[in-house]
Amino acid sequence: MNKVIKKTIIGIMIVFFFTISPYYLVAQNKQSSQVTSPGIGGESIILEDETLFLIYAQQGGLSLQERAQRINQRLKDFAQDPSLSLNALEIYSSDQDGLPLTTLSVGNILLMLISDIDAQKANKSRPELAQEYLTKIKDTVARYRQEKNISYFLKALIWSGIATATFVILIFIINNIFNNLYHKIKIWGESYINPVRFGNWEIIRTNQLDDVIAWLLHFFQSVIIIGLLTIYFPLILHQFPWTRGWAKIFEGYLLETLQVSTKAFIGYLPNLLTIIFIIFITLGTLRFAKSFFRELGEGKLSIPGFYTEWANATYKLVSFLIIALASVVIFPLLPGFQSPAFQGISVFLGLLISLGSTSVIANLISGSVLIYTRAFRVGDHIKINDVTGRVLETSLLVTRILTSTNAVISIPNSQISTSSIENFSFGYREFKEPLILRVTIYLGYEVLWRDAYKVLMESALKTTGILHNPEPFVLQGELNEVFVTYLLNAYIDMDYFKDKTLKEVEKAHSELNENIRDCCASYGIYIFAPSYEADPTNYGPTSNRS
Repeated sequence: MNKVIKKTIIGIMIVFFFTISPYYLVAQNKQSSQVTSPGIGGESIILEDETLFLIYAQQGGLSLQERAQRINQRLKDFAQDPSLSLNALEIYSSDQDGLPLTTLSVGNILLMLISDIDAQKANKSRPELAQEYLTKIKDTVARYRQEKNISYFLKALIWSGIATATFVILIFIINNIFNNLYHKIKIWGESYINPVRFGNWEIIRTNQLDDVIAWLLHFFQSVIIIGLLTIYFPLILHQFPWTRGWAKIFEGYLLETLQVSTKAFIGYLPNLLTIIFIIFITLGTLRFAKSFFRELGEGKLSIPGFYTEWANATYKLVSFLIIALASVVIFPLLPGFQSPAFQGISVFLGLLISLGSTSVIANLISGSVLIYTRAFRVGDHIKINDVTGRVLETSLLVTRILTSTNAVISIPNSQISTSSIENFSFGYREFKEPLILRVTIYLGYEVLWRDAYKVLMESALKTTGILHNPEPFVLQGELNEVFVTYLLNAYIDMDYFKDKTLKEVEKAHSELNENIRDCCASYGIYIFAPSYEADPTNYGPTSNRS
């Protein structure tokens, strides 16, 4: 209920603003036009903002405007004096300074004189025109006096109250009806509304179709409420004499707006239909391209020489080209495209893009190169300079990497394209060659190399995630002056670490080092450290410990 009242109040305020604001603008223009220049061909005789008729001739040395002002003042004085009966209005003809004139008067009070020039301008005889003016004055003055009565005011208040109550009830009913429709659409969306498909491709999903239907209902609801408001406000304004002019101006403004809008819409209709057709074709093409490249990315479709990781990037490039082509065709059809303002905005935006897009274009080109050179893809474990982690996202601008400390690092593609990239997942994915974990150990010459091989291989086989087949192997890297450099190479079980994080790989590396130390200690083998100088267990003086 509160939402309904809130929407109604907001709607009334919006329509009130758009109806009253134009009134002031039109009224000011109307007053200024009336003050600065008379009406074309004649001056208006007005009572309470209502034009009774026009006069066209000057009389008695008075200008046309001065004559109209005097008649208007006399007519107003007559209307405001209830002691002067309408039946006292009479017509008689006479000559004044040799000119035949017809007089409209009330008793001894002269209202106006009608000349042959007035009759000729109206294409009527003087008696006919006088009778027409008399009838018009009687009807207008009678209505003017009636509207000044308290009974008329009370009647107007009653009718306004009835109209307002009816309006509020209608708004309440309409909002309830549409709220029920919105609720039913949510229910129908789970059972009755089906997605739009083209073969096996889903063009419009169910939730999207629900949103479209709900938007259409909101549009129709708004149209109905605005229609009721455009009826309600003039109806209320017509009830009171001092606001009746507002109603007429609003109605004229609304009618003129509808006429201009309708004419402009009809004139623009061919371009609008063309734009709708282009948008429909573009959306259909984008839907087809999305489904097509999705099938390529999932491996359900294959093109010789086209890799699955190219699908997403190629779809983005193709979508950009399709939208750009559609925009090039649509923009000249938009209203105001040839206007200087539109062209100025286009030049300004083009200047901004040209000045600020240097780095963006570099990243876009670098991102495309990285994707199509297959340097890495999402899920790969890579190392770029000093950053090691798993690829979370690859875009045309940046690449995001998740490190072993759960930090996400975004690297611009232009920086990556000039750096060396180590991909630890590519070999196994493409060639089924498992990654080798290599550890360097320094042992003295007193340790037989066969014993060293046995101990190091045993420590590797005890480590979690290390393959037994192919088995680890040891290489002698260098024969130094006092120690030998051994290289332990262990094959990582890539299937085991497939769903593991980079932290699990680091834990396996640490476990391998632990096993090397334990196995060497169990066989009495001393691990040589090139920078070793003293036994770290003999800190402090030992001679005084006896």
